Amino acid sequence: MHFQPHQRDRDAKGYTLQLRVPPDPRFAATVRQALSGFAALHGVSTYDVEPLVCALGEALANAIEHASTNRDLEIRAEVRDEWIEAMVTDHGCGLPAIPAECAPLPSSFIERGRGIPMMQRCTDIFSIESLPGAGTTVRLTRWRTLVRTETGSFA
Repeated sequence: MHFQPHQRDRDAKGYTLQLRVPPDPRFAATVRQALSGFAALHGVSTYDVEPLVCALGEALANAIEHASTNRDLEIRAEVRDEWIEAMVTDHGCGLPAIPAECAPLPSSFIERGRGIPMMQRCTDIFSIESLPGAGTTVRLTRWRTLVRTETGSFA
């Protein structure tokens, strides 16, 4: 696993975390923990980050299962004053078609097909970019709940 510590963005408005992990389920917990720690370090509330971590887990699971490649997955997280975002990029087979804008949840008796509907419901902005044969990027964004601190700044 390759870990690049958080850095201040060039435009000085946010922080970025970048990870590269093999497409192996054993690394999913580490990635989720890294996002949680990164968010906490930069003042993102648990309320804001927990749904994003859930969505990230689903995006990782889908990339690991469906990308059909041994190339590393790239994970990028960014914290800004207004939002927190995570992206998962694989360099696999891509999707033949992008799923519907708001996918319905499957029956509670069906064991598969919950990933995309869950990611949509855990985020405020959800998108998928995919090219057959070139890979897929899933973008997961949540607006932050800003709380004014005693100094008058937002945390």
